[in-house]
Amino acid sequence: MRQFFENTRPAGQLLALMFIFFILFIIVQGSLFVYILLSGSTPDMLLMQSVTQLLLFGGTAVVFAWMFYDRPLRHLGMATAPKTGLKVLAAFFILVLLLPLSDWLTQVNDAFHLPQSMSALETTLREMGKTSQDMVEAFLMREGTGAFVGNLVALALIPALCEELLFRGALQQLMVRCFGGRHHWAIIATAAIFSLFHFELFAFLPRFMLGIALGYLFHYGGSLWVNATAHFANNALLVILYYLASKGIVDYETAESINSPWYLAVACAAVALLVFWFAFLAPKKQKE
Repeated sequence: MRQFFENTRPAGQLLALMFIFFILFIIVQGSLFVYILLSGSTPDMLLMQSVTQLLLFGGTAVVFAWMFYDRPLRHLGMATAPKTGLKVLAAFFILVLLLPLSDWLTQVNDAFHLPQSMSALETTLREMGKTSQDMVEAFLMREGTGAFVGNLVALALIPALCEELLFRGALQQLMVRCFGGRHHWAIIATAAIFSLFHFELFAFLPRFMLGIALGYLFHYGGSLWVNATAHFANNALLVILYYLASKGIVDYETAESINSPWYLAVACAAVALLVFWFAFLAPKKQKE
């Protein structure tokens, strides 16, 4: 089978990736429907989300890589690169430094409005986004150590690993081929798709920025573990803040938003760029 697919052009591989995702989506949704029909009850939401992430996102990436490449896991970036541990630490600090920019972009995005003729659509989209956010917050606000550990696994660890496998390991590398080796365009395109995949128009900008950061961390880090670990830390930070809020250590407003002014966002982003230069770009240029 691999010999059959090995000469497929990038556009054909992109169609295959979409087809695999579509087939797995049908399988996951069909299995859920059968389960509800037979049991008469809805499965636990966190468990359902985790299984969906593993099968739909992680599964699509692994099946795609297995079809087209001799060493699927290596192609997806699962091998470690030199000094991976130091790069993981630097990536974590970079994403922390980008939090004020993410928060400011959230404010900018939330202030965006569609034309008056599309006000009904805007209302619907905002209500959908709020419903999704309220659902996540309901899980985050659960008290107890067991709930905290469950949130770390279901809302931080599994999404980080599975999303990075699909969007950076599979899609971004495919986009590099589609754009003729121009990795900057590939990173931007992948980040846009990554943000749109969350189906929240009024949270597009912060996720787009996060996708760009993760894309560059993957490209220059040389290993999926760099950006996946940073992605997990980014998700886990929110889980930890809500857990601390449930203990009364911080308030919920701090957990939801730090209300960053633009100058703090710019200053922290500049420091993040410096860390990125010294940890990723300078060693690569020196090696070359």
